[in-house]
Amino acid sequence: MIHHLDVALLSAFVERWQPDTNTFHMPFGEMTILLHDVHHILRIPVEGVMMRDEASADILKADMSGLVRLSVDASVGGEWKSKWFVNGGMHGDGVLVRARELQIEEVEVQCYLFVLLGSTLFVDKSRDRIRPAINLFLKDHRSVAGYAWGAAALAYLYRQLGVATRVDSKNICGCLTLLQAWIYEYFPLFRPSQLVQSADAPRASSWVCPRLSGGDDARQRLLGYRQMLNEMSPDDVTWTPYGRFPGKEVPRSLFTGVIRFSDIAEVYDPGRCRRQFGYRQIVPRPTMVPCEHYRPTSGISYSVFWSKSADQLWVNLPGHSLHLDFDSFPCELPSEVEEGYIDWYQTRSHPLINHPSSKGKSLWRPVLRDKVSYCYFVMIILD
Repeated sequence: MIHHLDVALLSAFVERWQPDTNTFHMPFGEMTILLHDVHHILRIPVEGVMMRDEASADILKADMSGLVRLSVDASVGGEWKSKWFVNGGMHGDGVLVRARELQIEEVEVQCYLFVLLGSTLFVDKSRDRIRPAINLFLKDHRSVAGYAWGAAALAYLYRQLGVATRVDSKNICGCLTLLQAWIYEYFPLFRPSQLVQSADAPRASSWVCPRLSGGDDARQRLLGYRQMLNEMSPDDVTWTPYGRFPGKEVPRSLFTGVIRFSDIAEVYDPGRCRRQFGYRQIVPRPTMVPCEHYRPTSGISYSVFWSKSADQLWVNLPGHSLHLDFDSFPCELPSEVEEGYIDWYQTRSHPLINHPSSKGKSLWRPVLRDKVSYCYFVMIILD
């Protein structure tokens, strides 16, 4: 387990994820991780070229061979008893060692970025394998800073949250630092201590995360977190943690359409979460529907397909943006919703997770520190 992650807390939120809308279903309405959250929490670009290049498995494998200048059918060598390329993933530590062996500056930079991105934003369940699709966007060093890395990381996390909701899924990957820091930003009841830092620093690096045990203790925490979420009201949420109207500071956060990382494309619909922009929540319009999707009980064959035209929405922000001033009003109270919204929501959601007979105990004051570890999160500098 990665020490800074509270797996029980993450699991409690995964249980409330709805992959059709890419929102968490809370007792009082929908919430989600938005692009302005990515901007503030990670400080990586959410504006830029959409990362939609795709390649077949064979092409990606050949691309990895070109990166390390070796056949990836061979074993990594050294201390690792593994092959370079297994289950569609590249051995991360081996890539770094090989880059140092080659002593080609351009290759070293590319390999470093490949492993850095694969171990922070696009984390695989295996933990030691890197998704080869990342390298498609690193070949031209002049273009790296122009991609919307934040939007790609969010699309990837949306997908992994969807996969994690499958009954046969036993794990979750993606940028879990983003997910956990997002929970801390919006839900004071779960927050650990926070460090003072400069305004332009990634907010993820400000949280002092406790080291938590697993096993029965984690199970009991999960039951407590479920109960806390069941009992939570909208007044327990910090709806605008970065200031009153975040959509004005990060206009791309108001985009409505599809966000993408390579072959992964997911719907992004801020209209379902207007309170996170400082506006009264109204009954949302229907969310965009993919042309095809397959979400079985197992996440192995989980897939969602969109038409090519959906990718074009990204380049026309004014035409595909949430115009809050035209159809909603700023909140007088942060948790404000229009009349009829809660009735509409309750006919479409299951706001309670625990069965009435659940024996979980509420943790309204979750003091979870034993040994405190200071977590320093990597800030990716792409320019």
